[in-house]
Amino acid sequence: MPIENTKPATSINYRNPTLIGLGASMALTALVIVGSRNLEHFDSALFGYLIASIVAIGAIFFRYALWLQRPATRAYFSRGLKLFFQRKKFARNTLDATKTVGINMLAQKFIFKRAKSRWLMHFLIMWGCILSAAITFPLVWGWIHFKLESETGYKAYVFGFPMQSMDVHSVLAFFTFKALNFTALIGPRGLCYCDPSPLKRPRSDSGPAISLDFVPHLLLISICVSGLMLTASSTYFGGYMYSFIALTHQAIVIMTLFFLPFGKLFHIVQRPASIGVELYQQRAKEMEQAKCRRCGVEFASVMWLGDLKSVVEKVGFDYTMENGEKLQDYCPRCKRVMRGLAYSVLMDRPDKVFHGSRRQRIANNVKVENLASIIDRFGPHLHDEPIGGWSRTKSRQDGAHPLSVLRNAVWHESAG
Repeated sequence: MPIENTKPATSINYRNPTLIGLGASMALTALVIVGSRNLEHFDSALFGYLIASIVAIGAIFFRYALWLQRPATRAYFSRGLKLFFQRKKFARNTLDATKTVGINMLAQKFIFKRAKSRWLMHFLIMWGCILSAAITFPLVWGWIHFKLESETGYKAYVFGFPMQSMDVHSVLAFFTFKALNFTALIGPRGLCYCDPSPLKRPRSDSGPAISLDFVPHLLLISICVSGLMLTASSTYFGGYMYSFIALTHQAIVIMTLFFLPFGKLFHIVQRPASIGVELYQQRAKEMEQAKCRRCGVEFASVMWLGDLKSVVEKVGFDYTMENGEKLQDYCPRCKRVMRGLAYSVLMDRPDKVFHGSRRQRIANNVKVENLASIIDRFGPHLHDEPIGGWSRTKSRQDGAHPLSVLRNAVWHESAG
């Protein structure tokens, strides 16, 4: 693609994401005030967690709005919403989306196909974080609180409405008040399966490896351990150093909340968008398919091809060819063939890189037959397997892979 066919990509707009982030923080603040009955049921000891969560939710919405400005993300997101709300297929789309949520998000089956240990790691970390957040944030925001009704009886309140009473010595009370301890044990168990290989990368790449891979794990482990230390201090050590542990735990949680929108943990927020992507891919298979301009093979839906051209144009690239057609109108195999044919012309160029004794030696050992005869023999897709399979020899017999011969010749001559 000529350099003159490129153009600057669309600039980033920070105004709307900023307004969205501020609006999200204000909305959460209003929900806290309403849900806690005008802060009547809010625990002032949790004020630091409250401020951190309000700032974090605004930063998350800000980052998500910025992420949606990316042309490819916006194309998938908007098209996925349009496909989901199709009136004739709404019931079917809802069923497919529900299956995607259950299989890929809740059960993490897409990771299970890669490795069982990796799936177990993701599964335990995910559910440990989800359950911990589901318990912690309603308590921090004052949406749930407990009142002592008698000497041994507690009653739970949700948004100020009374719920079930429980005896402090009952099994229900035990699991209710110890729930965070159980979820804190799930997360570290999953973190034990983490792959330490990112820390073994070369020194030049050690910075990104530690910040992107190791820091989130360290923060999660620190939250779990310090949270369990609070229980151990109050239960077994008579509150020894409880205040120090509580402040340490609070500081770590606040750091994690601030790290969430701008680190590796942000993929937790991004992951639900895959529902629309999968729905997009499923519906694209049922639509009209585009045919390759070179070989006539159907290779993608017309909808997807149109979206791809639009995205490529928005990111600042123009793949218009000399004949006026777009490169995206060709199937992947024909693109590889066209690239191979373009590389073959390089051998006839007078550039210095193609001169020297090695070039002559390669030319004597590897003879590339006429490209037109190769195409006539094997068709437009040069790497379609012929009857009897490819030969493993490097000769130019009918069983030899023509692109392998061509690629090796061009590669060696370029290196010479």
